[in-house]
Amino acid sequence: MLVIVDMQNRILDEQDPCFVNGAKQLVPKIKERLDHARKSEELVIFTRDIPVEYQNKDEENVALQIIPALAPLVSETIVKKHYFTLPPKALLAIQELAPSSQSKTIEIVGTELSLCVLANTLALQSIFPEADFVIDRNYVAGNHLNNEAAALIKDFNVKVR
Repeated sequence: MLVIVDMQNRILDEQDPCFVNGAKQLVPKIKERLDHARKSEELVIFTRDIPVEYQNKDEENVALQIIPALAPLVSETIVKKHYFTLPPKALLAIQELAPSSQSKTIEIVGTELSLCVLANTLALQSIFPEADFVIDRNYVAGNHLNNEAAALIKDFNVKVR
């Protein structure tokens, strides 16, 4: 299973408060990983962060859309979240979607390593406690706390490459 966290237009906009340094360089890498997942028929889950102030009124704002180069296919799941992590109902839905073969190894990619990637990895571990979780540093971006976050997440039995 491949989980793509918060790869939305706003992370590329230097004027946006959610701009992520290094995100532009991350897009082609994640696109390559996404193409591989599609070819090998992995389950692909996208998260979309919809801040509370946009909830139910401006959720379709262009800045909040997934980056076009990574556009989900109709068969792929997009989960909206209004905080750092997936809500409990969404976690249960993901659990239902994932056949046991798809939940043995779960790779998390996207932004921000020290916030949303970290939080969503831990949340997914709660529903897939026996899965092997992987975060490849080539497929994540974030702020000045990336090294600390990578070290911390290793303590949760996540393989960090």
